[in-house]
Amino acid sequence: MSSVDLLDLEPFEETREHEVFAELRRAPGLFFNPEEDGPGFWSATRYEDVVTAARDHQTFISGKGTQIRNRRAEGHGAPSVHNADAPLHGKLRAILMPGLSRREIAAREDNFKQIVDRLIAQSPRGEVFDFVEQIAVRLPMLVIADVLGVPEDEAPGLVDWANLMSDMRASDTEQAEARTKLFDYFRGLADTKRKAPGDDIATRLVEASLDDAPLEQQLLDAYFMLITVAGNETTRFLVTGGLHQLVKQGSYADLRDSPALVQGAIEEMCRFVSPVTHMRRTASCDTVLAGTPIAKGDKLVLWFASANRDEAVFESPHELKLDRSPNPHVGFGVGSHFCLGAHLARRESVLLFEAILGTFSKVEIVDDPERLPSNWFTGWTAMRVQWE
Repeated sequence: MSSVDLLDLEPFEETREHEVFAELRRAPGLFFNPEEDGPGFWSATRYEDVVTAARDHQTFISGKGTQIRNRRAEGHGAPSVHNADAPLHGKLRAILMPGLSRREIAAREDNFKQIVDRLIAQSPRGEVFDFVEQIAVRLPMLVIADVLGVPEDEAPGLVDWANLMSDMRASDTEQAEARTKLFDYFRGLADTKRKAPGDDIATRLVEASLDDAPLEQQLLDAYFMLITVAGNETTRFLVTGGLHQLVKQGSYADLRDSPALVQGAIEEMCRFVSPVTHMRRTASCDTVLAGTPIAKGDKLVLWFASANRDEAVFESPHELKLDRSPNPHVGFGVGSHFCLGAHLARRESVLLFEAILGTFSKVEIVDDPERLPSNWFTGWTAMRVQWE
C-alpha cells in the first residue's frame, strides 16, 4: 500500500488505475495519500463508502473545493453550484433545474438529432479517422452551444478554453488566462441576451434572481463556466470510452441487433467509463467513515470510478453488460450534487449511438486509444476508428 500514490498520473494514462483501486478496496478503512505540497487526503474507493459520504453533504462539504488541490476552476470569486454548499447550493441549482429537465431536453431533441445526423454524415467511410476529433469533441460542443444560445461558429473557442481549465497538465497561469477569456466571452453573451432574450439557458441565467436580486457577475461567470466545462468533458469521454469497450469486447453487433437496449447501454457505459473519476469533499467536523477517524478540515476524495467497479455491488464489473440490471452506478454522482446535466448527457449519447448503430454495420478501433493523463477525468485525446 505504501507504493500507491493516486496523484501519480501514470497508472491512469496507461489504463492501469483499476488494478490500484481493486487493491485499495480490499484493504480495510480508508487510504491516506500524502501530498508533496499539501496536507494529504483520504480516499473512499468502495461503493458503500463513496455513496455514504456523497449523501452526507453536511459532514462532507464541497465549498472548500472539489479538486484534490486547493483550487477551484472558477478561481477565487463567487463559487459555482459545483463548489457551493447549502443553502447557496440549493438556490443556485434551482435556477437551472427547469431548463435542464427531461421535458426541456425532449423539446430540443430535433435540434440534437440534426447535430448528430450532420456529424455522422460528415464522417469518413471506409477510412481511418479520429473519432475524438470528428465526433466526440464536436457533439457536446454543438449541443451545449444550442442549449446555451451560443452561435455555432463561436462554440470551438469555448471548448478550447474549457479544455484548458480542466487540463491537469496546465499551469495555474494558463488556466487563469483561459478563465479570463471564458468569462469575457460570456459577459458579452449575457449583454446580448439582456437586449434580445432567447429560448436558451443563457437567457435563463441573466434573468434569474437570487434572494430577490439578479445574480451578481461572479456567480454568472461561475455558472457559465461550469456548464461549458462539465457539459463538454463528460459526454465526450462517455461516448469515446463506451464505443471503445463496446467494440473491444465484441458487443457492437449485439447492440445493433437489439436497439431497445441502447438506453440501458448508455447507463452501463457511464458506469464502466466513469467520465468523472473523482470529486473531493472536506470534513466539516470530526467524523468517522469506514472505521477511519477523519478530522475536521481533512480532505476526502470520492473515487466514483472505483465505486463503479466494486465487486461487492456489480457482477463482472470490468465487463460492459448491455442488459445490466439493476445498475445503481454513480457515474453522474450521487446525493445533492448529482449532475445537473444528466438528462442532457444521456439523451445526446443515446441519439449518437442510435445513429451509429443504424448507419454502420461494422466499426473497427485501430490501435489503442490515447488516454488523457488525468486522475480527475477518465478521458481520451484520440481514438482511430474505421467504420462502414
